Amino acid sequence: MINFLVILFFQYIKMKSIMVLSMVIVSCLAQRSPYAGRGPIGFPPLETTTADPLANRFGDSADSTTISLPIEALGDIELVKRLSLLPLDNQPFWLINWRALEANRRNPQTYPVRPNSFIEPAN
Repeated sequence: MINFLVILFFQYIKMKSIMVLSMVIVSCLAQRSPYAGRGPIGFPPLETTTADPLANRFGDSADSTTISLPIEALGDIELVKRLSLLPLDNQPFWLINWRALEANRRNPQTYPVRPNSFIEPAN
């Protein structure tokens, strides 16, 4: 009878350790969805661009430019010129803001992209 209880106890311990081990394995595998794949998740790779300038896509010459105006000016360049002659304190906010945004669009601040050490290198 005692031998039977000892064997039953060891089987219980063995079963319990197998259950704990399987729960640890399942919880580790559940950290990433199988539908996500093994590659890195992020932005898709950039496509190569053509050497043609954007102005040439409609058949225009490459040196043709459009005058950039703020939306609030409603296409009136004379209004922008007149308001630009005023002192900075008297200019409307939309004109000052438009100039700052245009300066940022022409020369954006960029940051170098550091490689991610947690993902496999893409082949």
